[in-house]
Amino acid sequence: MPYRSLRVDRLEAWMDELHDPPSLAAGGDARSPPASEVERGCLLRARKRLLQRIPVLCGLLGQQMPVLAHEDIGGFWRALRKIGRLVQILVHVAVNFNLSLLGDYASLLPSWQRDEAPG
Repeated sequence: MPYRSLRVDRLEAWMDELHDPPSLAAGGDARSPPASEVERGCLLRARKRLLQRIPVLCGLLGQQMPVLAHEDIGGFWRALRKIGRLVQILVHVAVNFNLSLLGDYASLLPSWQRDEAPG
């Protein structure tokens, strides 16, 4: 994930475990605990940030996303995963909208839109 010390596939697997329990019954194995307290903190912060970004992301993805309550991260995650894998979604949002799932980072903006560093 940009600006996070967290692998995209790890966040995807963790969010799938939390918000799509039927996938576990369909042959998935039991939840694996986070490798460390640092990783656990990163996962929780990424989930919290994603929850804050639901209105922005639903607006960007338009008709691909159902109308959801802003606090329904489970419904949002399941709808997001119907679009594709998290890696594909990250690339789509970055290329088409110059944004990330978890924030609006200056490095994703075109150079003419970035603020110059005070010199």
